[in-house]
Amino acid sequence: MEKTGTLHTYPLVGVHARRFCTTRAALIGDAAVGMHPVTAHGFNLGLESADILGKLVMQAAQNGQDIGASSLLERYDAKHQLHTRPLYHGTNAMVKLFTNEAVPAKLLRNLVLRVSNNLPPVKKLITRQLTG
Repeated sequence: MEKTGTLHTYPLVGVHARRFCTTRAALIGDAAVGMHPVTAHGFNLGLESADILGKLVMQAAQNGQDIGASSLLERYDAKHQLHTRPLYHGTNAMVKLFTNEAVPAKLLRNLVLRVSNNLPPVKKLITRQLTG
């Protein structure tokens, strides 16, 4: 192998739209939520957004309702916000804690790891949050 170009780096950033819908349009996938890859939830959240919106659209179409109605899109927004917001903020907090090299962060990090390792209910809660 030989190098053929220059090396580039791109910062890992996350985005979470304040709203996942507007008049007759919805954000899904990475357009709605772009996750830091540390917990590998981005792809799953993208599929989940398409699934939630798809089910709402199918139900509306079967009932002869407008598939672009504000009420439908607002239900999608509320449902997907409920699923994504806690995971998004939890992931960001975890990244900040585990990438911060300040002494207080290291102490807190060690405490969190020790507590979660020695208390099965806490370990189970963290595992459940990280695995969706």
